[in-house]
Amino acid sequence: MIVGAGVDVVPIARVARLVGDHRGDLRRIFTTGEQAWCKAARAPQRDGRYAAAFAAKEAVLKALGSGWRSDLEWSDIDTRARTDDGTVVLSGGTRREADRQAIVRVFVSVAITADAGIAAAVAEAAGGDAGGGNDARG
Repeated sequence: MIVGAGVDVVPIARVARLVGDHRGDLRRIFTTGEQAWCKAARAPQRDGRYAAAFAAKEAVLKALGSGWRSDLEWSDIDTRARTDDGTVVLSGGTRREADRQAIVRVFVSVAITADAGIAAAVAEAAGGDAGGGNDARG
């Protein structure tokens, strides 16, 4: 049953500033796998990958219906690690939020344009009817 969906667009210029400001402490935002994926690309594609990864994190939070809040860590959403069924790996506060809602999977798709990273996420819970709209939690 789909219980949430989220989409986000992050301008590459915005994330390039963010990465520049936090270069010494990117672990607070990006997992080791995400950083490796981004660093493997040459500039300017590198910043596009960071934008896509950040957009994916935002889209996941929207799909969970929580948005960012102080008990969640950006690095609790690993957009590069995948479970056996191809979904993103959640840990910490985001995993607890997903468990609270019986969400068993979060699917993410990303795209990179010349100007932005774009991501869409869909959260799936176990069993029941899908309902309607973006958020079937009622």
